[in-house]
Amino acid sequence: MQHIEVDYVIIGSGAAGLSCALKASESGTVALLTKETMPSGNTPLAQGGIATVLGEKDTYEMHIQDTLYAGAGECDLNAVEVLVKDGAKRVKQLFQMGFPFDKSIDGKPLMGREGAHSVPRVISSRGDGSGKALAETLWSEAKSRENILFYEQTFVLELLVSNNECTGLFALDMEKGGALIFYCRSVVLATGGCGQIFAHTTNNINCTGDGFALAYRAGAKLENMEFIQFHPTALKVDENPMFLISEAVRGKGAVLVNGNGERFMERYHAWAELAPRDIVARGIFAELSNGNQVSLDVSPLGKKFAKLFPSIFQACKKRGLSLPEDLVPVVPAAHFIMGGIRTDLNGRTSIKGLYACGEVASTGVHGANRLASNSLLEGLVFGHRVGGAVACEQFRSNKMHSAVLRAKSFNRKAIDTGDNKFIFALRELMWCKVGLVRSEEGLTDAVEQLKEMERNLLGGQNITAANMLTVACLIARNALARRETLGSHYRSDFSDGKSSDSLRPASNI
Repeated sequence: MQHIEVDYVIIGSGAAGLSCALKASESGTVALLTKETMPSGNTPLAQGGIATVLGEKDTYEMHIQDTLYAGAGECDLNAVEVLVKDGAKRVKQLFQMGFPFDKSIDGKPLMGREGAHSVPRVISSRGDGSGKALAETLWSEAKSRENILFYEQTFVLELLVSNNECTGLFALDMEKGGALIFYCRSVVLATGGCGQIFAHTTNNINCTGDGFALAYRAGAKLENMEFIQFHPTALKVDENPMFLISEAVRGKGAVLVNGNGERFMERYHAWAELAPRDIVARGIFAELSNGNQVSLDVSPLGKKFAKLFPSIFQACKKRGLSLPEDLVPVVPAAHFIMGGIRTDLNGRTSIKGLYACGEVASTGVHGANRLASNSLLEGLVFGHRVGGAVACEQFRSNKMHSAVLRAKSFNRKAIDTGDNKFIFALRELMWCKVGLVRSEEGLTDAVEQLKEMERNLLGGQNITAANMLTVACLIARNALARRETLGSHYRSDFSDGKSSDSLRPASNI
């Protein structure tokens, strides 16, 4: 059992974790942990880009209003103002690191438009390779910092919390099998989302909600877990994760058509294909429910499609589609969670010394439905803010936690998902009962089935399955309690989107 003492431990190496590590390294030593290899998570999978105010026809107020509108009135205005105003600074800093942004003819950043944005404001890299380019840029910068230590293939088993103070964590070295005990001034959760608890998702295979489960078991406050965004256009193939067809494709002129070749989104929203994601996803769902196939027609982009979206072009070609001639079959898939671990604007949770940033955190910035391409921006902005805030923490007592005594009982098999029938059943249940369209009957049934699964899992050895089940229970219970349709949370029994204040819960866990 190896004992390690550093100033800060950051769990997760996507945009939020790497941004946090870079800023925190200015004031101390950083241990950056990931259960994959670096960089990891959903960041390298992101296609669209980073929303930020750089264009001459754009303003902070316009970006703020677009974010508030997409969030269905549930955003925290202060958080949105921080996101938008700090966002431009973080993007300019990214340019200084060498981020290879796509340029217009005049050499300025090429600005694209996506759903629910009133003007083009999304910067991209290599067409649809924005997330990969961002991850590589941040990772390259992080590797140049001598006081950032990297721990790959490291699975965090438990946070060390006593008297509502976090003093470290213990983890499993997935390659060697030994236990690692970290003591530090601050622990930062930057573990991303939980899309893998659904049968159909665009999320990285390792996005199993570990950060939410760790925080919940430690006693941290979570909120708004019912707000799950389903991306409208995942490529309809039997794969996990499903390949994403970026919203930027619709921003460039592609349209959605049903099996009769009819464009249908105009029936659901004046902005048609560029309406907020929850509206587009439900429009597609309605067509599918009526027995229609739904496809993305990219022919309006013509021969320039391959240049604009090289990754998507090659991925579709690999799967037998010839673009722009062929229609691209699409379906909604679990994509992003707006709720999470409750934090303030500097990432502080309800536990002293424990911070969170990125998708795992709930600052209120996304409300009930995230605006397209605000996710990478969130990682940059709030990762940086948390990296500065952790410097205020002091070392606390390194008491041997009871969890440490159990560390030797864990091994590599305890975290494998593999061909796990329990996880398969959980994912199917969540998709069918707690997915894009919800009802009291379906949610009640889901909650009962999840309780039975909890009883069956007691004494089980698979920690990943336990984490996924914990998060599934939080989402299902909150979804049942919120008796209204709001943003991404769609209740068929409250489909008009109206309910009295007395029926609306605080949605805090």
